[in-house]
Amino acid sequence: MMVRAGWKLLGSLIATSLIFVIWLMGCSSRNSETRTSNTADSAVCLTANSTSDDQNPAFSPDGKSILFSSKRNGNGKNLNIWKMDTTGKNPVPLTNESVSDNVNMPGSSWNGAGNRITFSSDRTGNDEIWIMNADGTNPVQVTNNPARDWEPTFSPDGEWIAFQSDRDGNWEIYKINITTDETIRLTNNPADDWEPNWSPIGDKIVFQSNRDGNWEIYTMNTNGSNQLNVTHDPAEDTDPSFGPDGTRIVYSSNSGGLEEPEIFIINADGTEEPIRVTNNPTYDGAPAFSPDGTKIAFESDRYGNVDVWLINVPGF
Repeated sequence: MMVRAGWKLLGSLIATSLIFVIWLMGCSSRNSETRTSNTADSAVCLTANSTSDDQNPAFSPDGKSILFSSKRNGNGKNLNIWKMDTTGKNPVPLTNESVSDNVNMPGSSWNGAGNRITFSSDRTGNDEIWIMNADGTNPVQVTNNPARDWEPTFSPDGEWIAFQSDRDGNWEIYKINITTDETIRLTNNPADDWEPNWSPIGDKIVFQSNRDGNWEIYTMNTNGSNQLNVTHDPAEDTDPSFGPDGTRIVYSSNSGGLEEPEIFIINADGTEEPIRVTNNPTYDGAPAFSPDGTKIAFESDRYGNVDVWLINVPGF
């Protein structure tokens, strides 16, 4: 009995010591510039120094910077637009609103043709679509509607912005010409259609819809025709955006009975099985391809708050 009690005490001391060491390691990783996931995938955290939520990553057209939404300025509760190097270094705010939310979309929210960024903001008291220069200067309101306008992304030529709005009663996809203000409704469905993203080729728009009873990934022509269910999955498939050549779509899904969503890639025409990219028991979402197609930025709460992470595309 005494021997067993001694081993039990020793085991307890060892376990306590291990917990303390793990706690120290966790604190050390939170203060490091980047950290590697402690699970089966090789994702690296780019916003390890931030204790605020950082989300919705989108690459710059030249692939050297990442745009994201963050709560690290303002009042600490609202979101503002930031950018940083793809290493996670040199983060700078592009908006500094003290109360209003300013939110970009993953995917094609930073346009190369005009070197401008589109985002949604409620700085005027209502959620509208805005654009600004890539350095945050010259913000211009694009939409002006009493309904909510969210999730904008640019066409490759920078002339049009696709967005979601509930201006006709439910969430539908629209596009607006930033020069003429011409606005065209692209979807017309009693269900909800969300998060449109333009193909870099300019011929398609991808979006998520729950018209089949769960969230699925759809594509359509830029005039709203030929709406195609790409995923055909009983799971929840969300947050889609195109790869640089328009042939692949990256998205978030709990396919296969996952408790939390992971990042997947699927062919844009729905052929072949999806490829799973991340492998972690916590939430992974809002993915975006790099312009060269070799990396994916995404958001994850692997270490408590939401951070921006980076992972290699399988095969690279």
